[in-house]
Amino acid sequence: MSGTKLIRVEESTIEERKRVGTVLMTVGKVLLWTDFLLLMFVYVGLKSGSHLWLWWVIIEGVLGLILLEIGIHKRGSLTD
Repeated sequence: MSGTKLIRVEESTIEERKRVGTVLMTVGKVLLWTDFLLLMFVYVGLKSGSHLWLWWVIIEGVLGLILLEIGIHKRGSLTD
């Protein structure tokens, strides 16, 4: 009986990790797509002498890529 409970706990833990990984991947993708929209302000900002948009886009892009990588690692293979 305890073996059945252990298997159910392991399965629920695996499903939870996959769900968290998928959420992190989604947030990372949203950040990257938002980054593409903000790229139009980089040129205007640099032209006016401001580096705010440049750093914003760089930091947001790095954060999006990090979240995407962590999500891929947490989610693992979907064929298991």
